[in-house]
Amino acid sequence: MDAAGRQTVVADLRLCLYLRTLHPEFFNIRARRVFRHGSVEFEVWLLDAGHVITFVDSGEAVTEALVPRELELPRRGLARTLDIVGEHEHRLEARGPVVYHMAYQVDAADPATYRREVEELLARAGEGHLLPEEPREAARRPFSYAIPEAKGRGLLVHTWHGFPAESTLLKTQTLIERTGP
Repeated sequence: MDAAGRQTVVADLRLCLYLRTLHPEFFNIRARRVFRHGSVEFEVWLLDAGHVITFVDSGEAVTEALVPRELELPRRGLARTLDIVGEHEHRLEARGPVVYHMAYQVDAADPATYRREVEELLARAGEGHLLPEEPREAARRPFSYAIPEAKGRGLLVHTWHGFPAESTLLKTQTLIERTGP
């Protein structure tokens, strides 16, 4: 819910891409997962309605923050900001050999279809997945759900964000990887 007490909707969100890490104190983190592989560290945070994905390798960092637009975040290190509308694919070659790929899709449905899709999605929540609450509770309010996977020298994260006030699912897929030596 926002400051006015209404449920968050997709249009309230923005995608911010940083070439740095962000401090956790900016966010209300509901679930967290950390991966380490050699010099590479990945972190995924789920928020009430959004997420933060951070990739750090030998001092180079890329952070994706899908957050409510009213959340004030630093300008330092901000590479791009996108409104969340329809479908979008984005690629950024960060400093050094780190490449960021992201795609999202907004799926609106009638309320009955939305409830059925959310129930089916959350019924598959398993070990290694991030869901900060019981699936039955999550389906009643805006929720965030993620499946993070370490992939070689990168991180692949599938997320779903549900918005019952508008019967809409926001699906994202992010791959951040080191492509060079």
